[in-house]
Amino acid sequence: MASAMRGALGSALRRANASRRRFYSTAGVNSPPRKVAVLGAAGGIGQPLALLMKLNPLVSDLALYDIAGTPGVAADVGHVNTRAQVAGYMGDDQLGKALEGSDVVIIPAGVPRKPGMTRDDLFNINAGIVKSLCIAIAKYCPE
Repeated sequence: MASAMRGALGSALRRANASRRRFYSTAGVNSPPRKVAVLGAAGGIGQPLALLMKLNPLVSDLALYDIAGTPGVAADVGHVNTRAQVAGYMGDDQLGKALEGSDVVIIPAGVPRKPGMTRDDLFNINAGIVKSLCIAIAKYCPE
């Protein structure tokens, strides 16, 4: 009887350990290096998005770009202890450097709607911003 109980207990413990192992994620542990560029990283959407990308175990390099304020965002996000290395880029002259070698590019960049601005005005301004960023993406990271 005692040996049967030990056998049943051992079997139950093995099943419990096996089920516990299923919940452990190895994503990112042995994954290849991936660079993600966030264009518009200093804005209201870009900042929390940059933090989420920093926390993603699949990201090894994180390039944060905006026309202003990016070094502060990069410094803040860089304090999070993950494997992703963070670099901040600011201004038109650093856009190419931010994009070089990027595997994924995310564009939360744009201007918010101001009083008196029509939706057409907002669309035209933001379309121009996205167009210029897409031209740079095609030039610096065409893959």
